[in-house]
Amino acid sequence: MKNTQSCLELVEESEEKFRKIAENSLVGMFIYTEYFVYVNEAFAKMTGYTTQELLKMHPWELVDESNKQSFQTIIQRRLQGEEFTSVHNEALLVKKDNTTLDVKVSAETIHYRGKYAGIGIIIDITDIVKKNQIIKVLIQALSQSDDIIFITDIKGTIEYVNRALLEIYGYTREEIVGGTPRIFSSGQHEKSFYKELWDTVQREKNYHQIIINKKKNGNLIHVDTKITPVKDERGENISYFAVSARDITERILNEQKFKKLATIDPLTQIPNRYQLYQYFDDFIAKTEHRKNFFSILLFDIDHFKQINDNFGHYVGDNILKDFSRLIVENIRSIDKFGRWGGEEFLLLLDSTDEHDAMRIAQKLNDLVAGSVFDELYCITVSIGVTEYRQGDTKEQCIERADIALYAAKNLGRNRVVFN
Repeated sequence: MKNTQSCLELVEESEEKFRKIAENSLVGMFIYTEYFVYVNEAFAKMTGYTTQELLKMHPWELVDESNKQSFQTIIQRRLQGEEFTSVHNEALLVKKDNTTLDVKVSAETIHYRGKYAGIGIIIDITDIVKKNQIIKVLIQALSQSDDIIFITDIKGTIEYVNRALLEIYGYTREEIVGGTPRIFSSGQHEKSFYKELWDTVQREKNYHQIIINKKKNGNLIHVDTKITPVKDERGENISYFAVSARDITERILNEQKFKKLATIDPLTQIPNRYQLYQYFDDFIAKTEHRKNFFSILLFDIDHFKQINDNFGHYVGDNILKDFSRLIVENIRSIDKFGRWGGEEFLLLLDSTDEHDAMRIAQKLNDLVAGSVFDELYCITVSIGVTEYRQGDTKEQCIERADIALYAAKNLGRNRVVFN
């Protein structure tokens, strides 16, 4: 009798310790035989039932129909004394209000008050499941996107590429993942271009630029690229997310073609009047900022109408092209030369004062007079010269150069006049 009483006291003491642990636990804890014989407060809150209601329920009553049969079978096997551990991932628990929770259940068989029972814990993993579902959707979206996407770690090692990137660049996943974006380098950008890119993202700023990359077959591709730093919960960069619109090479080439048509004279292939006006604005802005100077030369081919009338427009066009090439070959790269209209041409001489402008103008005048055009013809030019004056508009400069040009023509042509 005394031994029996001691055993009961030990059982009651063990149960008391278990209850103290269970009641302070944040996870659901339970013991069941045919019905629940114990549930802690966390379990009750998780299900929406009161403790008293749960103690009148079969354990499988809380399980969604999709899992109920398998749970009931496992519970009955435990109650018959089978000792095994069973973990159920993403089982659906039905709450009192008929909403469901994704839960993870871990249980095992025990002896309880003279018969077999089940004891276990239950953890609400609804948020984890939702996050996993969101991640799965995001991965599918990235994979199926028509945009070119890749992700690198903080050192620039590629960790992920999507289907569009592989299709467009012609690489396999194995050839790219684990490498760096240098595999796409086209040689069309200076080192400073890539330095600015990395400096930007390492300062935790977004980067946006059109980049010329190279495919596996060597063809160049223009991609409108945005690179976004990805930060951890401490706000520190942990990776870089790069997304590019699909190949925009055709668009870029068309834009370049249209720009050329808008700014380049189709006959001579030098800047037209529209482009010269833009250069003029740039020169004025730079000069005003640096208190610098520049000069303007306005050319007119002498008696050009007679050339067209006597020899035809084909010869006249060839002379215009040869004249343009001659001047371009004999000026500095910093100077800007273009066709002003008809047989008139404009030259902007950077950082050049009146004295040097006259010297250059005379040199070019002599060069033209001593050259042969279209393999047969000789021509001369008249040149009007002026220097930019602080506060001038381009119209004022051109007007002075035009006055000087007409003075040169009135003085007999084939000469240089300054105004």
